[in-house]
Amino acid sequence: MSNNYIAVIVEGGAEKAIINVLLDHDLLKFNRSDMLEEDVIRDRNAKTFAREHLSYGFAKNQISIFRILDSRKEEFSLPKPYTRLVSSRIDILTTPEIEILFIVYKGDFDKFKNQKPNKSGKKLPAHEWCKKFYNMKDVKSPEFVYDYWNYQPDKLVETIRLYSQKCDYPFENTLASILKK
Repeated sequence: MSNNYIAVIVEGGAEKAIINVLLDHDLLKFNRSDMLEEDVIRDRNAKTFAREHLSYGFAKNQISIFRILDSRKEEFSLPKPYTRLVSSRIDILTTPEIEILFIVYKGDFDKFKNQKPNKSGKKLPAHEWCKKFYNMKDVKSPEFVYDYWNYQPDKLVETIRLYSQKCDYPFENTLASILKK
């Protein structure tokens, strides 16, 4: 990726931990040296991201943005002067939330998707499911997420690929799309 930089923008610490595991084990189509500031960025606001990360004199179409998030509706509109710097922007979705990877790994995706609502009419969100059924009290902790998957990066890749087959959005919007083949 000679003159093109990759900006990986994540929603939270768990997403950052997963991307870091993939980077640390050289499992992505790009590596840290290809990345803007050689790191994962936690800045969901487009204006703040532009001001803090794109004001270094980049050339036209020099940055590809990958946003790792769970919401399909979250807006990300760069201020006009910065749009010329971006060659592409792809939203990588982890709907309903990144903790779905634990549920897929444990083989409970269908059970999770088909769960009956509780008395108040709500279904357990993925992170609560992990706490209740897998005793993962720290499932939102970046350290826990990193340690869990860093121990078994091959299982993380397998889980990401399996999830990309189960989710209902295009392959290019999955984490599997940025994995090495």
